[in-house]
Amino acid sequence: MRFESVTAHAFGPFRGATPLKLAARMNVVHGPNESGKSSWHAALQAGLCGIRHGKGARRREDREFEQRRKPWRGPEGWEVEVVVALADGRRIALRQDLAARSGAARDADLADRDYSHEINQDGTLDGSRWLGLNRVSFLNTACVRQAEMLGVLNGADDLQDSLQKAADKADKDATAAQALLRLNDYRKLQIGSPRAPTRPLRIASKAVDDACARLTGAREAHVEYRRRRREVKELEAEVEAHRRRIRAVRAVQAENAASAAGQRLQRVLELGRRHADGPPREPVDDADLADRVAAAVGAWEAAPPPPEPPRGETCEELEVRRASIAEERRLLASARPRRRPARTPLAVGLGLLGVAGVCVWTRTPWPVFAGGVTAAAAGIGFIWWAMERGRRGAGDTRAAREAVLAERLGHVNDEIDRRRADDAAYRDAVGRRQALQQRVRGAAAAAGVQPSDAGTQVRALHAWRRERQERLARAAAENESWSDLQIALAGQSIEDVEHDAGARRTEAGKLLDGCDDADLNAARTGEGDLERLLNAEREAQARLDDARGGVRQFASGLPDIADAEDDYEDARRQLRHLQDLDRTLAETARFLENAQERVHRDVAGVLRSTLLEWLSKVTGGRYVDCRVDPRTLSVEVCTPQGDWRNAELLSHGTTEQLYLLLRLALCRHLAAAEDETCPLILDDPVGACDAHRRRLILETLLAISASTQVILFTHDDDVRLWGHRRLSPENDSQVVELPGPGPDEPRLGARTADRFGEERLETAQ
Repeated sequence: MRFESVTAHAFGPFRGATPLKLAARMNVVHGPNESGKSSWHAALQAGLCGIRHGKGARRREDREFEQRRKPWRGPEGWEVEVVVALADGRRIALRQDLAARSGAARDADLADRDYSHEINQDGTLDGSRWLGLNRVSFLNTACVRQAEMLGVLNGADDLQDSLQKAADKADKDATAAQALLRLNDYRKLQIGSPRAPTRPLRIASKAVDDACARLTGAREAHVEYRRRRREVKELEAEVEAHRRRIRAVRAVQAENAASAAGQRLQRVLELGRRHADGPPREPVDDADLADRVAAAVGAWEAAPPPPEPPRGETCEELEVRRASIAEERRLLASARPRRRPARTPLAVGLGLLGVAGVCVWTRTPWPVFAGGVTAAAAGIGFIWWAMERGRRGAGDTRAAREAVLAERLGHVNDEIDRRRADDAAYRDAVGRRQALQQRVRGAAAAAGVQPSDAGTQVRALHAWRRERQERLARAAAENESWSDLQIALAGQSIEDVEHDAGARRTEAGKLLDGCDDADLNAARTGEGDLERLLNAEREAQARLDDARGGVRQFASGLPDIADAEDDYEDARRQLRHLQDLDRTLAETARFLENAQERVHRDVAGVLRSTLLEWLSKVTGGRYVDCRVDPRTLSVEVCTPQGDWRNAELLSHGTTEQLYLLLRLALCRHLAAAEDETCPLILDDPVGACDAHRRRLILETLLAISASTQVILFTHDDDVRLWGHRRLSPENDSQVVELPGPGPDEPRLGARTADRFGEERLETAQ
């Protein structure tokens, strides 16, 4: 296993931080104090293992982790996500909702592929199960927090079960230590010491003594004893009858289970024949093309029919008409109007003027002259009136003509506007129709439909969609059938299912052979309720036990010597049984202690071989041999002169280096999953080393990273410079520099050793 990235969606000081990308081999994450190194370290652990969600009060470690690592600010939420790559090629995005104690483990490459069921533990997801570990053993081995290099000693008790299980790579709940503990507890409770008055061994011894004392008075209660014995026999018969019915019910249940197993086997074989070549292939994901085809066909079918071109005069013809009317108006405006006086008033005026002239010419008397003057004035007035009426008539005729032309021009303008609107609508309709045709052609080309007219292509696309739906339906049916097969198999192989069905048939046959037909018929017709029968059997057994106890108690005073001797022999047999059982348990405990000692020797050998692989290099040849106590995980090292010293008594730096190697050994040995390696997550492991020892440790970690991913968080500039010289993308390693604390979230930048390519740090031999 290796980490590819970690994203702190809401974790400690981070909220929506840029993912921390990690290389496959060695990663040096450098940053000053308060830059978030410990938070990233904790985010890797929490993203992989989550937080325990068991019953009861939370542990102190969980409470302290929550107080320290919950988001410091912002809205509610506490989430972190890691992407890990497993040895089998899977890349899994493991997102932990730490606030809700929930999460999801999905394939980072394949959609809808969930692996949460593989790592569900204590109510949450624990990715360390892929390594054969749990969150406690992962924390105490692979996850080295700041100033906790020796934390593996504090968790030694928690690692004992994992160490003993890892000795033979078997997934067992019990270990030799647990078996010894249970065996001693059973021996203490069920046998006890001869001096313990409440334990069975002392009680049995006392019963023998009491039986000897009661032997002398056995004859006086002989009749009562026989009556009680008959009662015991009747109760025994009742208990046996209940047990026969219980066996019959269990036999019928086993028969039903065998029948169900046979039906399951038949179903598995039927589905297995359908999938003899393995799981069905995933259908080609052409959902986008299907959506495109559906949209194109839907738009074409929803579109109106092809538009009809506008009828009537064209815009050019209407423009000619409008120009003609405009020219006519221009000519009308430029023509001078002619005044035509009214003929009758003009004739009357001229007549009156003639009369007035005759009167003046003939010099008629004054009254006649006055009449002539009056007639002349009237004549002039008639002439003026006639002239004015003629002028006004000419103006009215011209205005009427102008109004007619203006009205005609308005009608022509309206017709031009309507024709232009009709032409524009026709062009738009034609354009939309052409766009729809082009869209249908594009969808048809993408779907592999041969080019043709739009209508034929639409019908062909309908056929393509039907064929696609049928293909998807067939694929869905195959997938459903494959899912039914996996559900029916329930993680087993077909051979396992056949074996299970055969075993159930055999078990049912054995149970049925020992049952009475009447009891079996009653059980098959539903008359035998198992829970009721068990309760009745327990009650009858309790009455039988009480009766037997009364008989034994009463037998102590029986005057019959033979019966008293029988009781005495019974007591002695019980005592011998307990004594034999005590000897058997003692011998078993001795065998288990020897087996546990062998396991410890094997574990110690494995851990010692891993330590010896790096011990001399890390300590610069100062220590050449070591030994490990698997019970306490304490380490002793040996100098070249043969002096053995406890590692905890050495210098702080040397002790941390040795227990760093012990953590590597534990990671390798405890990782029970085949082909999986446990990564090492280190928070400043070389802080207590001098320059020479620091270089040796770093070179050792670089060599370790060839098989185990190493993630090292540090604030040491010497480590950063070493990383720039020794790490590069060419060897799947990198240096990640974290910015210092600030108001903004850190933006990560990975620097490799490209520009330091000419510098090399010599490795100590």
